[in-house]
Amino acid sequence: MKLTIYFDGSYWCGLIEYEGVEGDYRACKYLFGAEPKTSEVEAFIANQMDYIIYLNDQKLKKSSNKISVKKEKKKNPKKMQREINRQKKKPILSTKAQQSMKEAQEQFKLIKRKNSKERKEQMKREQFLLKQEKNFRKKEVIKL
Repeated sequence: MKLTIYFDGSYWCGLIEYEGVEGDYRACKYLFGAEPKTSEVEAFIANQMDYIIYLNDQKLKKSSNKISVKKEKKKNPKKMQREINRQKKKPILSTKAQQSMKEAQEQFKLIKRKNSKERKEQMKREQFLLKQEKNFRKKEVIKL
C-alpha cells in the first residue's frame, strides 16, 4: 500500500495505491483541500484510509458485475486507420495509477449511461400512461 500526496494545481490530493482482493492493482484518490499537516495525514491514515479502500473495492465489485462485454464488429480499414491516428494523438497515461483510475472512471461512466437510459425510458412510459388516462377521461366526459 502506498500513499502519495501531491498538489494538482488547485487542491492537495492523496493517491492511494494498493493490491486488490483478487491480487490486481488498484488506486483511488482522496481530496485533502488545503495543504495537510503531518498530524492530519497521520489521522487520515489511522482512521479513514481503510474505509476509503473498502468503498473503492465495493464500487469496483458492483461495476464489474453489471458491465457485459459486447462483440466488436469488423471495422472498415479506413475507420480503423482513423482510430489509430486518434489514439496516437491522445496523451499517454504515465503511471499505473493513472491508468487504473481512468479504467475505473470509464466503468462508472458506462454504469451512469445505463442508469440514465433506464430513467429516460421510465419517464417515457409514465408520460405515455398519463396521456392514455387523460384520453380515457375525455371520452368518458363526452359520453356523459
